[in-house]
Amino acid sequence: MTSEERWFPSHLREMDRAECLELLAGHQVGRVAYCDDLGPVVLPVNYVIDRDTVLLQVSPHSTLARNLQSAAASFEIDDFDDYNQSGWSVLVRGEAAYVDPVELPDEGNRPVAWAEGQRTFHVRITPHDISGRRLLPA
Repeated sequence: MTSEERWFPSHLREMDRAECLELLAGHQVGRVAYCDDLGPVVLPVNYVIDRDTVLLQVSPHSTLARNLQSAAASFEIDDFDDYNQSGWSVLVRGEAAYVDPVELPDEGNRPVAWAEGQRTFHVRITPHDISGRRLLPA
């Protein structure tokens, strides 16, 4: 935030791609959105950023694996401060696809699920659009 922006409380500003990618790289949990037979679904997932794409690790028999093998998907992270009425959000819109194990990054650079269970199926969301907005404190 620049010193000039501090003078505009409750100001909503667009973030550039570089700032969005920096925020994405600095977090581990977000929400993936896709459509199934009943309509839109949004679920929390662990992720990493790999070559400016979002890499997820899911259970091979899950609804996520079934619906994200090859489909349009969105991914979002955000942070809010209720007291200051401020925050930011980053939205990635693109195509989700199964990742062949030979195309995965090294083990230490893959997502690690917080929830128990086997997660051996990897999905990559390749963005066609990355956008973000920041609401400056009131």
